Amino acid sequence: MIAKVGAVAERRTARNRPGPKRSPGARPTDDALLDAARSVFADYGFQKATMEAIAERADSTKPTLYAHFGDKEALYRALIAREADALSGWVTSAYETATDLPMEGQIQVYVMAMFTYASAHPESFRMVFDAKSLGDAARLRLVDTITERVAAQIRTYLVDSGLTLGRSVDLLASAMVGVVGKTAEATLSMGELDPLTAGEFVTGFITAALTNLDPSIMIAVDRGERRGEGQ
Repeated sequence: MIAKVGAVAERRTARNRPGPKRSPGARPTDDALLDAARSVFADYGFQKATMEAIAERADSTKPTLYAHFGDKEALYRALIAREADALSGWVTSAYETATDLPMEGQIQVYVMAMFTYASAHPESFRMVFDAKSLGDAARLRLVDTITERVAAQIRTYLVDSGLTLGRSVDLLASAMVGVVGKTAEATLSMGELDPLTAGEFVTGFITAALTNLDPSIMIAVDRGERRGEGQ
């Protein structure tokens, strides 16, 4: 299942990954310049990265960088937007493989989509989740997209179980996405952990949490009640 998720998502997002090295004299594409920028920002961080270093790594020139993107801040924003779109495409493609699975299977696909991306494209993943305030808009769009999709699947599962709930589902989806995103980020920062093994660990954690969740708590959230009121 994990291999299938990764294969489907990789095909969908291949256009966002580095292409073949360009021939001498060929004009660099936006993607080639952004690939170089991603590498330099990953190595040095936003503050220490320079347009000169990015141009050199792209086998290009500073005037070309400025012509394509403007200043370093604009280049950084464009890079984060591209990387967030790539991750969004990856997880969306993975989610499409989970539609007909039971709850446990859906949770595994949803969780492992993020961890397989972090494993396959650690530089890109770090770029999105380590982004400075300049990348907040792109990152928030990504998180909102994922959260909305997770909430929709939770609602479908609950309706099939005889429950129709409101904002408690949005709260639950936000919690799930937050746990997965932060633990995937932490896994990469620790260095010695295998992202796929960590993903299986988080899958078990979330599955146990959802399986043992008391529906009356969600109903209380929807009604705006404190626990124990209205009973």
